[in-house]
Amino acid sequence: MSEQDARDPFLGLNEHIRGQARGEVPTYYAVGKVLSTNPLAIRADGMDLDLEDLYVAEHLTAGWKETLTGLKWPVTSKLPEKVFYGQHLCAYSGLYVSNPVTRPEETVEGETAETAPVTHGALLKAGDRVLLLRSPDGQTYYLLERLVKTYYEPVSAD
Repeated sequence: MSEQDARDPFLGLNEHIRGQARGEVPTYYAVGKVLSTNPLAIRADGMDLDLEDLYVAEHLTAGWKETLTGLKWPVTSKLPEKVFYGQHLCAYSGLYVSNPVTRPEETVEGETAETAPVTHGALLKAGDRVLLLRSPDGQTYYLLERLVKTYYEPVSAD
């Protein structure tokens, strides 16, 4: 018996239970690393997975479209004075005449739309960590989410 076992009489029992759980309850989640996005390839469980092995959550695909709602808010914009130059053909002289047109400064008020369609670009890139759900037979993987590392950044007291 080691010195650590003597201090914690339940250590051996805990290790035994953990070992049993590892053998009886399979882990269905895996963390993978995106190797490439075109074509999509992910390394997980020591294997390289491709599109034949993967189902990808829709929000992770390039070109995913969604409609945003609850966007309506008032907008006020001040348009500066602007001078535009253009030419037109004079019917009497047959010559091109240049005339400036001035738009005066004005304030425009309105509101945004209530809903708006949005098409997303590619979210995944090579090197990203992703969360995968493994099928019970281990033949199919479901790409659920991109994982990010968070960090604590102190906020100043000012």
